[in-house]
Amino acid sequence: MKQYKNLIVILALLLLVACGNERNVQENLESSSTNREIKITDDTGTELVFEDPPKRIGCLTEICVDTLKQLGLTPTAVSSNGITQEPEFFGEKGKDIAIIGGSFFEPNLEDMLSNDLDLVIGLGGVHDNIREALGSEIPLYIASPGDYHDSISTVEKLGELLQKRDEASKAVQTFEKQLEEYKTLSTHDKTALIMYGSDVNFGIDTNKSVMGSLLSEITNYPWEAPTGEGHNNGGVQFSLEEVLKVDPDVIFVETFSFGSESSPSLSEQLAKNPIWSELKAVKENKVHEVRTNIWANGRGIGSMSIVLNEAMSILYPESVEE
Repeated sequence: MKQYKNLIVILALLLLVACGNERNVQENLESSSTNREIKITDDTGTELVFEDPPKRIGCLTEICVDTLKQLGLTPTAVSSNGITQEPEFFGEKGKDIAIIGGSFFEPNLEDMLSNDLDLVIGLGGVHDNIREALGSEIPLYIASPGDYHDSISTVEKLGELLQKRDEASKAVQTFEKQLEEYKTLSTHDKTALIMYGSDVNFGIDTNKSVMGSLLSEITNYPWEAPTGEGHNNGGVQFSLEEVLKVDPDVIFVETFSFGSESSPSLSEQLAKNPIWSELKAVKENKVHEVRTNIWANGRGIGSMSIVLNEAMSILYPESVEE
């Protein structure tokens, strides 16, 4: 009888353990299901919710391409070749990435749908209006960096969403280390200016733009203005008369080509204006045409790293050589 009672006790204990394990398994499954829900808020304040990290990503803006590269990822489709085929990004392999047709301002909706995308990343002031067109088919994340700090934040946020936190952290740390080193090396005594345009009606990057705010960390960049609207945050229209008042030591020029690549560069067009020849940078041959894809369109920390290297080699070559 005693053995029988002991057997009953053992069976009861086993039943309790089994029930407890079943309850723990159920709780773990529920917890796992909850943890899989990923929420992210884009730069318009719109919250996006995902059950799993997006895998197939379409880029309508270069900061998307740039950021994915920093995270060790490749976009499924892009709206233009842009920085994709630049040697620092995907080079020849960039030619294999699908193209989303249409224009930068009006990308082709059918191409986005046909590429079976999990996420589309667009630029603030340009692509906001396609959210309704995409509807529930494809979530739209809008990036709208105002200055270089916002570009860093984009890497961190997308790193969380795409479960690439370590890659994001490493990329940000590497960039910030490079910036700090250059800030130390620079004497900050040369005045620089970034100009952009496709004809004599040009604009400039102020110190509230991505690249303008970046250069203001390594040199004198006195071009102030409120954050602009549209796809070029921090950019304003300008005149050569206003440039001459400051008379920068070095001018970086971004030429936008909307037709033949053989069209004159912005600096060549501005040379027709007599005021151009009065500028110190022109007299001393310190006007530099730069890669528009990197300097104007990139906006991500990969592009900013390239800009830092190129700008420092021109502004303070003796410091970089040391």
